[in-house]
Amino acid sequence: MQQTPPDFVVDPIGYIQFYFNLYAPYILLFLALFVLVVLYFIVTRLAKRSLIRIGMGQEATTGIVLILRLVFFIAAVMLLVSYFEANYAAILSASAIFGTALGLAFSTALSNIVSGLYVLAARPFRVGDYVRIGDVEGIVREITLNYTRVLLSDESRQLVPNSKVVTSQVTNFRIDLSEYVKQKEEEAALKAERDHSYRETLDDAWRQLRMLTKNEEAYRYTFDLNIHMNQDMAKTMETFDQVCDKWSHVFLTRPTYMVWAKPTAAITIRFAFIVSDPMIIVKRSSDFMRDLLQDYYESEAP
Repeated sequence: MQQTPPDFVVDPIGYIQFYFNLYAPYILLFLALFVLVVLYFIVTRLAKRSLIRIGMGQEATTGIVLILRLVFFIAAVMLLVSYFEANYAAILSASAIFGTALGLAFSTALSNIVSGLYVLAARPFRVGDYVRIGDVEGIVREITLNYTRVLLSDESRQLVPNSKVVTSQVTNFRIDLSEYVKQKEEEAALKAERDHSYRETLDDAWRQLRMLTKNEEAYRYTFDLNIHMNQDMAKTMETFDQVCDKWSHVFLTRPTYMVWAKPTAAITIRFAFIVSDPMIIVKRSSDFMRDLLQDYYESEAP
C-alpha cells in the first residue's frame, strides 16, 4: 500500500484517491455515529411522549430513557470496536465476567426492572385504574421500573414490587362502558324472549347506562359476602334489595348481586356496582358493605 501521496501535478487523480482512501473510513465512522446519535434523540423523545401519554411517572420515564441510553452507548462502543478491529474474544470474555458479577450482585433489582419493563409493555393496568394484585387492592398511583404504587382503601400507599405483579393474579376493574352495555343488552334480549317481565325490569337500567356511555370508561367493582345457612335468606335478600335501592343514586346504576358459590354451611353472594371515579370505591364501598350486613350484625347480637 502506498504510504505517500503521488505528486498532485503529475497524478492529480491518484492524489485525490490517496487521501480519499485514507480518510474515507473515518468519515464513514463519523456518519455512522452521527446517525446513531440522531436515532437516540428520536427514540428517546418518542419514548418520553408515549410514557407521558399513558400516564407513567417521572421515575419510570427516567428509567426507560436510561436503558435506551445504555443500549445506544453499547451500540456506539461496538461500532468503534469493529472499526478498530479490537480483540472480540477478550471483549466478550470481559463482558461475560462483568455481566455475571453484576447479575449476582443485583439479581433482585434486575428482576424487578425486567418485570417493570414487562408491565410497561403489556399494560395490564395504567395509572388511575382500580386493581387487585394478589391480596393488594386499590388505585394505581404510579408505575416505575421497580414497583407499582397503590392507594389502598384505608388511603395508605403500598409499593408492590413489579416481580410480584408479574407472578400474581391481577384484576383490573376498569371496563369499556359501551361494550359492557352492548353485552348486557344482548344477554337481556336472550332472556326477554323467555320472560317479557324480565326485560321490562331492565329497560330503565340499560337506558341509564346508554346515557352514560359518553364517559366511555368506568369501573365495575365486585366483592363477595358469605352468609351462613341459618340466616333467613328471604329476609336477607329483601334487605339486600332495599340497600341496593338506597345506593342506586351513589353509583351509576343500581348495584346487582347473585349467588356465586355455596361453601360448607354458607352461601357466597357476589355484589357488583359501577362507578365513574375509582375513588368512590375507596371511600364508599365499606359503607355499602356495612349497610348490607346491618341486619346480619343485629341478628348475631346477644
